[in-house]
Amino acid sequence: MIVRQFTCRGTISSHLCAHLRKPHDSRNMARPSSDLAAFRKVFSDAQNIAIITGAGVSAESGVPTFRGAGGYWRKWEAQRPSPGIPPVWEFYHYRREVMLTKNPNPAHLVIAECEERLGKQGRTVTVITQNIDELHRRAGTKNLLEIHGK
Repeated sequence: MIVRQFTCRGTISSHLCAHLRKPHDSRNMARPSSDLAAFRKVFSDAQNIAIITGAGVSAESGVPTFRGAGGYWRKWEAQRPSPGIPPVWEFYHYRREVMLTKNPNPAHLVIAECEERLGKQGRTVTVITQNIDELHRRAGTKNLLEIHGK
């Protein structure tokens, strides 16, 4: 359990951690599957659903990924220490300008529609993304966690 993994390293007393559910033994966990019927069953029974997205979901909108062909790191040398503030600002200005010209694609729109439809059924959809392009929000996603960085 991820909560236990992060919180039991000294921030929560060992007494409390003892009451947290033990992590599953991976040998007893279900193997990954492509069984669509099984997925539908799990999905239809789920009350809380997390949708996790990354750069690929926005690439179809024309937002460059960092490492792909035509990506940000092809134009800018990310691994080299910055020679000064102007190049850093130039890089971020370029990113802002690119993102402002892009629109949500069908994937963003379907995710927002999924959140809305399931919300009417009393179910919760949370979208977790490392993207900072605002396309999920502009598509209508409301329960959004934009997480990026280390």
